[in-house]
Amino acid sequence: MGGARPGRRRHGRARAPVVAVKTVGGARRGLGLWLAQRASAVVMALYLPAFLAYAWASGPLDYPGWRALFAPLASKVAGLLFVAALLLHAWVGLREICIDYVHPLALRLPLLFLFALAYLGCLAWAADILWSVPA
Repeated sequence: MGGARPGRRRHGRARAPVVAVKTVGGARRGLGLWLAQRASAVVMALYLPAFLAYAWASGPLDYPGWRALFAPLASKVAGLLFVAALLLHAWVGLREICIDYVHPLALRLPLLFLFALAYLGCLAWAADILWSVPA
């Protein structure tokens, strides 16, 4: 009984052949997207109570009151950051749903592209609305 070769019996047991293990290419990307979704949730969780307190303390919330809420640059930036976090959070979730349930790649890629365009359009629209409020 010389060297140990796959398939030869040694001490009454057959040895399993050596199998090459492939690493999954998208495993690191999944962790990054998971962290991005959690970070966006933290941004939204911090912004929402702060904005509600700010709005409550500012007085009446009629049209001029709402305009006054978003007149300062810090309110505009914080509001746009909230919208960006919301859209990022939704994008990661939608991407995972599409990967899990839309199997044909020829359907999944255009669908993801259309949603990405819609989300970018929403972000641009939010920026336009926020920056149209005079300081």
